Amino acid sequence: MKTWIIVAHRTEAKIFSYDHRKNADIEFVTKLENPRGRLKAQDINADRPGIFSGAPAHASGLQRQESPTERVAQEFAKKISDYLELSRQRHIFTELILIADPYFLGLLRGNLTKPLIACVRREISKDLATVTGDDLKNRLWPQEPERSRQQL
Repeated sequence: MKTWIIVAHRTEAKIFSYDHRKNADIEFVTKLENPRGRLKAQDINADRPGIFSGAPAHASGLQRQESPTERVAQEFAKKISDYLELSRQRHIFTELILIADPYFLGLLRGNLTKPLIACVRREISKDLATVTGDDLKNRLWPQEPERSRQQL
């Protein structure tokens, strides 16, 4: 059984692999980058207004449109989801662990297909962008203190 661990935020997604063997290490698979995620709203080609007036008579007439930075984050979440779906179809992993800040985790979750959702075993709503493989393993599967193992 191979688990992919996705550590994502709006500028990059790191993908790690773990195969659940005893003493197995978490291995880095790849990194997907989104350089536009670093841009400020005014630096992104903002071709849509923030609010526009609509025609429905029974509605308030104002509809909120996503900001340029939200749109870029949404596009990147879709890119990650597409990559994961292709990898799932190729049977590269069987389970997923998603780690992202609350906002981006929601975007990512909203772009997953039903088969991908079925693969998700755990979600962590935290920005761990700088985490390494060893640190990630300790956060996901903390080791028992050495003394309590000796007492068993």
